[in-house]
Amino acid sequence: MNLRPQVCPAVVLRPATALLAVLWLATSWVCPQSARGEDASAPAILQIFEAKWTTIEDRMADIHNIGYGRLWVPPPTRAGSGFSVGYDVFDRFDLGGPGHETHYGTSDGFKAMVQSAHSASVLVNPDWIWNHNGVGNRTDANFVSLGGYPGFALTLPGDIDGDFHNPFIDALSDDQILGHLAGLNDIAQEKNHQFIRQPVAVGDPNNIPAGTVYNQPDPNNARFYPDIDQGGTTVFNPKLGQNVTLYDFNAADPLAGDPVVENATGLLMRNLRWFIQEYDVDGFRLDAARHFPRWVLDNYFDQAAFLAKTEPLLDGSPQHVFSFIETGGDSAGFIQDFIRKDIDNNNLGSIGGNRDVLDFNLFYALRNNLSGNGQTNNWHTIKNASIDLNDDGQRNGSQGVSFVQSHDEQGAFLTNVAYAYTLMMPGNALVYTRAEEFGDPGNFPQPGKTDALGGFYGETITKLVELRNSHGRGDFRERWLDDAFNPNGFSNVYVYERSNSAVVGLNSRNDSVVETRTVQTDFAPGTVLVELTGNAADPTVDPGGTIPEAVRVNGSGQASISIPANAGHGRGYVIYGVAAPQGAVSLTNIASTIPGATPSAANNGTARLADIDVITGDSFQVQLATTPVTLPAPAGESSPVRDVHADGDYAVLKFDGGIDLNGNAAVDHVAPNSVTYGFEEFGDVNSPGFVWDGGANIGSGSGAFAQTIDATALAEGRHYLTVRAFRHRDAATGGDGGPAVFTDFTRTIYIDRLKPEAALVSFDPFASSPNNQANRDLIVESTDGTANSMHFFLDLAAGKTEAEIMAMVNAGQGKAGQYDRDAFKYGYTGVKGGNHAVTIVTLEESGNFNVQRFTGIVSPFGPTIGLAAGFGDLTGNGLLQTNDLVGLNNNSFEDVLYSQNAKFHAAADVNADGLVTDVDLFALGDELVAAGAPAATLDAYDALLVRRGNVDGNSVTDGDDAAAIYAAFGQTDWTKDLDADGVVGLSDVATLVDQAVRTSRADFDLSRAVDGGDFLTWQRGYGGGVRFDQGDADLGGSVDGDDLATWMADFGQQAPIGAAAVLAAATVPEPTAVALAALAAAGVIAARHRHAIGPLGRRPGGKRPETN
Repeated sequence: MNLRPQVCPAVVLRPATALLAVLWLATSWVCPQSARGEDASAPAILQIFEAKWTTIEDRMADIHNIGYGRLWVPPPTRAGSGFSVGYDVFDRFDLGGPGHETHYGTSDGFKAMVQSAHSASVLVNPDWIWNHNGVGNRTDANFVSLGGYPGFALTLPGDIDGDFHNPFIDALSDDQILGHLAGLNDIAQEKNHQFIRQPVAVGDPNNIPAGTVYNQPDPNNARFYPDIDQGGTTVFNPKLGQNVTLYDFNAADPLAGDPVVENATGLLMRNLRWFIQEYDVDGFRLDAARHFPRWVLDNYFDQAAFLAKTEPLLDGSPQHVFSFIETGGDSAGFIQDFIRKDIDNNNLGSIGGNRDVLDFNLFYALRNNLSGNGQTNNWHTIKNASIDLNDDGQRNGSQGVSFVQSHDEQGAFLTNVAYAYTLMMPGNALVYTRAEEFGDPGNFPQPGKTDALGGFYGETITKLVELRNSHGRGDFRERWLDDAFNPNGFSNVYVYERSNSAVVGLNSRNDSVVETRTVQTDFAPGTVLVELTGNAADPTVDPGGTIPEAVRVNGSGQASISIPANAGHGRGYVIYGVAAPQGAVSLTNIASTIPGATPSAANNGTARLADIDVITGDSFQVQLATTPVTLPAPAGESSPVRDVHADGDYAVLKFDGGIDLNGNAAVDHVAPNSVTYGFEEFGDVNSPGFVWDGGANIGSGSGAFAQTIDATALAEGRHYLTVRAFRHRDAATGGDGGPAVFTDFTRTIYIDRLKPEAALVSFDPFASSPNNQANRDLIVESTDGTANSMHFFLDLAAGKTEAEIMAMVNAGQGKAGQYDRDAFKYGYTGVKGGNHAVTIVTLEESGNFNVQRFTGIVSPFGPTIGLAAGFGDLTGNGLLQTNDLVGLNNNSFEDVLYSQNAKFHAAADVNADGLVTDVDLFALGDELVAAGAPAATLDAYDALLVRRGNVDGNSVTDGDDAAAIYAAFGQTDWTKDLDADGVVGLSDVATLVDQAVRTSRADFDLSRAVDGGDFLTWQRGYGGGVRFDQGDADLGGSVDGDDLATWMADFGQQAPIGAAAVLAAATVPEPTAVALAALAAAGVIAARHRHAIGPLGRRPGGKRPETN
């Protein structure tokens, strides 16, 4: 049946720009045509399931230390159930958000995990599903009414199954392509229903039919579309025989995306390319690919992925995403059809693919022949099972991703033996672990390898991963198989060599018999090989001491290999190879260490084990010291052997996937797939242990290397260091000419030069009750991404010292909950109106902290709904009363004011600066008048003003107070600094007269009446006086005729007193509190912005909040 679509989705696909990519990974397996001198093993892939994104990010230090090079993580998009592993896809563009997480976290959490992985030279492949969505289908009328899956039509006029296949066809019993797998709604990639599938504009006739909830138009959906106006790249798709144009998503302005009509396959393509560019992933594991037509992969999957990552590798060549596919077991010819590796970097105008397959046939052979019955475990059945042989007849790693177990399958009984076989082979191999962060899920996902990241259950697998990296080069050589030339032969023993690097011996017996074989090798006669896994030295594995820790290659190039069986330990393997350098890396200027966890059964899958070094200075030095290597006495010999070549002749270092460290403005090594990609030369000290003088080694055996690192050039937070020391192998300088063998020394470093910074996101009513203005969530984000926890304090006084605040933190007060990867939330109830101040304490995992205070955070007044009557209602009872304003030790306005910022109240901070000062006192009158305060309250306010003018403390406000201010000019006395500018000066005299007493400038005795007494004051001061209380009405610094003129103009005037005075001074028709009350009645706050302090925190009048 021809299931090709009538209209190519590529016509409507608008792919996307690649976001900024990190520069990384020398040894990542990309394309088989990449030049290489010998077969190579890419760093192992870690399949890690049942862990939150934040947990994986935290464990990146362990992943880096062990040496994994790629992660396979579960499907990250929204599934049909909150507890689902993710294969029942619901919304392909939704990775979760705060308060609406997926099983694994949020979009920000996933993005941060990927960024962290790239810093650790680790690539990321999420599981990806093009075959199906979730279990909901057209037979569920309620689901249809809701709108079904975002972007898909469950049913349509003229096509009852919409974008899907008939739900009554089963994929296993009826039709592999058309049927539903495990009841999951099977996508019909061949159909051509054209819609705008993430509708943006209401009323567009091309919109997908909307339900009551899903597929509704939303302007924010524009971010899921490319920006066609930026132009595109036209390339040739040889599978379609036509040109197609790839468009970019606009990372700088996501809402500039242009919606287009497309079919369901077009949506899948757009979604894949968007995902690569939005999250910077490095490929996919494609689920259930045998259940949709192969042309979908050839024609459209490869097109969607092509050139999606536009940031080049360090040498300028393009990065290509690498995907691997679930096919299930089948004939080699069937599986071969899923593999495509034909991208040509010299012809990027033509689309190619870079996809491989999970090696299911090898998996089944391992499972069936590494069983609990050693009498049936036959290496003859395993050795030729891999798909790797099908393209060129060689076991060279050119294709196939080998695996021993997965989330679907438990795998071999002799799991460790299977991993020893796969991990030392060329090509790609993976390790599966199940973190069990959410508890034991039973048999799905299946249990994984509990020692994949070391810890409580040992380091068997981590050692194999380490050896894969250090010795995983050299062509494959099959060296032993019992009954090798018998087509029906049987063998419990298998030995292979990575040429001139390592010999791998494997035993599938389940008893205690040690099998010894003498095998040919490519090593030079006399070479001493050491057992690298530690099995030979482990009495649990070799209780009889029959397995030598070292062997010497004889004159014919042969070595005798003794291999343990599996009884009691399951480690029936040995790996013999040349020794790698030994030594240690150290750092200078380490301020502290963030310790790793103590491993236990409970935390085995989730707890970081690696220590992290904290650097707080502007620089530090990386130092490597290598030591002379002495090998154990080989079998049959009595003396240890000095191995001068293992002393090492070369070392390099790498930070974060490859950055310039030694100041030459470039990364020193940039050749992709080389063992030094991204590494830098040591510049300060570079003295290897092995030194060739032209005829002999004259090195001391001890190597010293050092490089000073400029910490100011590194971002705050974690960084990943690898120092790689190489065994001497160069034939031109006395070496054996073998492939690179090295030791990696790794550290995780935390740069902590600066205090962590926080920013307010919102202070909005609870999402569950948006009309209740009194209950609010304070949400704060960590702007540099380093926050480990936060504590919030609402309306804490500005006078609180840092020590006092930290004492509250240490007592556990104000601890906010995690809201998102970099955001925290705390809910407050009974919040009254006013200009609030928020104190934020941000703590890092290093122990560093920062105390910030944000001011002018508005919440509305509303006397009828319990939100206080306005500024001045400090009791919050909805009334403006005398006791709100006056008195000491009663939390009145006067009490807060005279505390000199030892206290704070949001209803007293009229100007929203986070302080309660005379500025607020003088502004309060307008607020009281506008709010309709009664006369008694206004009388009290007037008395409070006049009392504030009594700066000399003699209980009367008069001219002597002005004289006291003059006497204090230049001082910082709070009592006399009436304008609150920090220094006593002439403006404070003006403030006394104009705002405290509110009288005429000719009222020299401040009696609120301009009379003859004031004239006498002027007369006495004329010609010699310089102060207001001496007759200087214009505050010009002398008593003269101009001051007399002021007296004459105002003679007889009497300033009003009490409420009349307040009313007379009121000038603002609708001050802040009135506006806030209106907002409260409307059920909204002044403004809401999630990612800026800006309008959210503006005080009345528009001033932005400040920190102090």
